[in-house]
Amino acid sequence: MKNLTLRLCGLFVFLSFLIYPLKALAESNRPKLAILPSTDTSSYRLGAPLQNALGILFKQQNQFEVLVSKNELAGFSPQDIKSSMTIEGSELLSFVLLEQARISIFLFDSSHPAEYLYSSQVFSDSPTTKVDTPQIEKRFREAFTQVMAAHKQAQYQPLPGTKQQSTNLSSNKFSDPRIAEESRTLFRELSSQLESPFSIGAQIGMARFSSQGTTSSTVAFGLMGNYQLSPRVLLEAGANVSHYLMIQGGPRYVLPLNEKVVKFSVGLDIANVVTPVTQNLGYVSSSFSYDNPPIARGSLFFGPSLFFEIPLLGASLRGDLRFYTGSGTILMGTYGFVYNI
Repeated sequence: MKNLTLRLCGLFVFLSFLIYPLKALAESNRPKLAILPSTDTSSYRLGAPLQNALGILFKQQNQFEVLVSKNELAGFSPQDIKSSMTIEGSELLSFVLLEQARISIFLFDSSHPAEYLYSSQVFSDSPTTKVDTPQIEKRFREAFTQVMAAHKQAQYQPLPGTKQQSTNLSSNKFSDPRIAEESRTLFRELSSQLESPFSIGAQIGMARFSSQGTTSSTVAFGLMGNYQLSPRVLLEAGANVSHYLMIQGGPRYVLPLNEKVVKFSVGLDIANVVTPVTQNLGYVSSSFSYDNPPIARGSLFFGPSLFFEIPLLGASLRGDLRFYTGSGTILMGTYGFVYNI
């Protein structure tokens, strides 16, 4: 009996030395998955807990070597995703997006460079329903389960804006167009949330001046820059060159309308006429000249403005209409491009 016990102990030690290296080898061959910081646009303040919880759920799958990162995703193009994977030294990236009414999980895989996995769960059909912690946890786990099922079945979606997306849409790859559209909309919204708050732009259009009983119209060129204070409020400043060199600026408010295709915003601007630019100001009356323009140097104007923006990849197509009043009136309409920096 003693000899049998010794033999069993020896066998156990032998198997331990054999199994542990094999286990370590298997673990080292697991793909590395980086859990990026959660994006929390809600009032729940659960960004950090959700990041940790997502890491725990992935670890429980025993499929990945899970890393928790402090680096946010720089952007949503294939190049940005590849760059983040290189920085993290991982083959996969994942993070949580928490909004006031829903929770979503994104998963990116280096073996599918132009695709991604996504699942979103709405907390309640009624926006007035109070959301509690158990409800958030339940929807969070449901979203994770869906992402893992999609990962197992390789049900990837093309990244919005990629050529592959257009090809798959034309061939009706998605059985549910509503889900595909919701995915693209959410992806675009998330992209805009992670863009820089600073942007610059250039515009061209027309300006019409009216003062002292005479009017004139001319081409206008402009440069602008803005800073986003919140998702719906930003400050803008810029300069326009036409018959006059003008500087203007003021706050803008993004209207809470359907923003899937175009954003509308309104503003209240103050403008200053720095100096006339051209010798021939286009006025009929000969009493006005470069040294004696209808609108005097340093004149201040105030007025409302209306803007629309169509988001593109890394930029926006923008148009605006401004009306100023002071020692006369100025009507200006321009369009151009705005780039995030």
